[in-house]
Amino acid sequence: MAIENAVKFDKAQANFESVREHLFMQFKNPPFDPNTGLSLPELEREVEEYLRAHSKQQKILQKANVFRIVLTRGQIGIDPVDWFVDKLNDGCLLYDMAPAVQRNSGGLVRKLSMLWLDEAMTGPIAQTTTWINRAVDIGYASIPEGGLDRGHISPGWTNLLSNGLVGLMKTARASKMALDKDATMEQLAFYEAVDVVGQAVIDYAQRFADLARRMIFSNPEHEEQLQAIASACSNVPAHRPRNFHEALQFMWFMNELIELEGEFVRSMGGFDRLLYPFYKADIESGRLTRTQAKELIKFFWFKFFARTEGASNGKNFCFGGQYSDGSIIDNDLTYLGLEAYEELNTPDPKLSVRFLPVTPDKLYYRVTDLIRKGHNAFVLLNDTTSVAAQLKRGKTLEDARMYVPIGCYEPTTEGKEIACNMNNTVNLAKGVELALNDGVDPLTGVQFGPKTGDVRTATDFEQIWNAYVRQMDYFLETARSSIEAAERHWPQINPSPLLSATFEHCLQRGKDISRGGPLYNAVGFVGAGLANAADSLLAIKKSVFDEKRYAMTELLEALACDFEGHEKMRQYLLNRIPKWGNNDSEADTMTKRVADYYCTKIHTMTNGRGGPCQAALFSLTFALHGGEHTGALPDGRKARMSLSPNMGASYGCDSHGVTALLGSAEKIDALNVPNGAVIDITLHPTAVAGDDGLDAFVTLIKTHFRQNGSSLQFNVYDIETLKDAQQHPEKYRTLQIRLTGWSVYFNTLSRKEQNAFMSRIIHGI
Repeated sequence: MAIENAVKFDKAQANFESVREHLFMQFKNPPFDPNTGLSLPELEREVEEYLRAHSKQQKILQKANVFRIVLTRGQIGIDPVDWFVDKLNDGCLLYDMAPAVQRNSGGLVRKLSMLWLDEAMTGPIAQTTTWINRAVDIGYASIPEGGLDRGHISPGWTNLLSNGLVGLMKTARASKMALDKDATMEQLAFYEAVDVVGQAVIDYAQRFADLARRMIFSNPEHEEQLQAIASACSNVPAHRPRNFHEALQFMWFMNELIELEGEFVRSMGGFDRLLYPFYKADIESGRLTRTQAKELIKFFWFKFFARTEGASNGKNFCFGGQYSDGSIIDNDLTYLGLEAYEELNTPDPKLSVRFLPVTPDKLYYRVTDLIRKGHNAFVLLNDTTSVAAQLKRGKTLEDARMYVPIGCYEPTTEGKEIACNMNNTVNLAKGVELALNDGVDPLTGVQFGPKTGDVRTATDFEQIWNAYVRQMDYFLETARSSIEAAERHWPQINPSPLLSATFEHCLQRGKDISRGGPLYNAVGFVGAGLANAADSLLAIKKSVFDEKRYAMTELLEALACDFEGHEKMRQYLLNRIPKWGNNDSEADTMTKRVADYYCTKIHTMTNGRGGPCQAALFSLTFALHGGEHTGALPDGRKARMSLSPNMGASYGCDSHGVTALLGSAEKIDALNVPNGAVIDITLHPTAVAGDDGLDAFVTLIKTHFRQNGSSLQFNVYDIETLKDAQQHPEKYRTLQIRLTGWSVYFNTLSRKEQNAFMSRIIHGI
């Protein structure tokens, strides 16, 4: 890992802040050098000519060669004040996030992956698309366009940093030779595509190395950065990094290029696991000081924030946890990364921290101290339950220990799994609505579910429960079939040879990720609105059948008019019927019944790539958006109000404190929720003030994890601060809140979103 002697990092000694504002704008008007490649019109013409000449070629080879043309022929640029390079004038020829109605359809190649998706959605999966759109329109689910979740992946970072692309390409060639005459046309195309994209990326990096060396003559004041860039790009990503700077550049290259290929990287892997060997070697050799390393981390992480200007949901870096042999990950880079995060004071990156019973107290206290100071882009995960849940779903112990949370909370084995963690977010409360209305969605009048009968004739609660299960079964089975149909066309929609090259089993099998090449191939079904569903079912059971306070006809009439004229009933349902989140046996029993049914049902199903379907319990922003399409519910919630957040109680209903909330959560079998679950906790600053407050904070987390809790995320604020921030946003430019699965600046939210957030109850310890 020896760095070239000419490269020094003297200027990496605390110069980030001096260029911070400049770096924030770095993607606004990138410094493309017109002498380095084709203009966008010229580049598009070259790509179109290739596609016309190779119209019969397999999609994976078309994709690989368009990728090659864009990387080797597009204009590039280098910002000489930066330590990392990335600027490519690609014109979104490969991928664009815009909705279908906004896409440019004028060119043959414009947004290639989206063009192929549109072709599938209006062709072979048109019927599937229609059903999915209907489910989304009535708020039953959130399902990605076309039924494919291409937004939750973690590349094989260990494979990449250990072998470089040259090593992975050698593995691909050896695997191809081993197949010999038994290789299929699909396998041969896959191996050819891997070779094409691998060499294109190597050539792309070398273009930056050459440009950096040329720029030294016109930018002598930035010689240090340009020399470092030239040295790094001459080595990575072709080969294993030789130092910490090269490892960071390698990861940034691959993040950008895999997303260019059309898959969203939602985990950058274990930060203090992957990068510690490079950091340690540099520190011990004297090539880099601790302060210089921290500055490089700031430059690196800030690129993710600047790329989206804080508008995305954050790039996930994982800390702590364990190695595959069970030994603990806790080193100087763990704490240096936390220092850099604190000093950056941005909501991106977001950090996941894995805890075990033997995790040093130092990490517990460092993380909780950051959270109470307002640096809250953390999710805290219990390794004991996360690993056990993965084992229960058939993973090896070594693989289960190497999980990373994809996106927000969803454990996935890095480099071996394409889990499609959020292929379907399910509104668990919608099943209650449809059960009460014979399969008709009350807000739209659409007959979406099966006819399960007139509930006014029900003589006991079990008939209501059975109607609920029938509605949910129909939806879940149809959703699974729709996703399976979409997955059969994945190779024609978005083959991903570069991403696939980072997965060892893809290389061994000669299969792209879209064809089930990785070792593990899951689909995530995320259950949202758990509290609303359970509280509503309990309200029906108690008020209609047990207490006989209301006739079913009365309840249905009140729901139909959104409780107008029935406020007394609503207040009774809202305040007198036990609610999930208060450690109440009746409420917790019903909620466990809903969760057990849902998770067990999901785990009976398989997906279109031969892998399992896996259950999760959280809601993210679907709580708000799904709630907008959900009518009044028997729990007292009015129509179009937000659903309950994640696995927690409905807003304002967990009135017995944080220990009661966690007591309820601990009754859910975390081993039956392998795709992740989380509880949101909001604490008043006085609850965690001083040494005693910090001790109480840490004890709260440890106790919950000892009771087999899953994951936690926190906000620490007082409501008056948020009210003042609404009135005087200029005073609170950097005020961060943990919104759901990510953190944001409070003042970037709409007033409606701010008010929804402020309706959360503040817990005491």
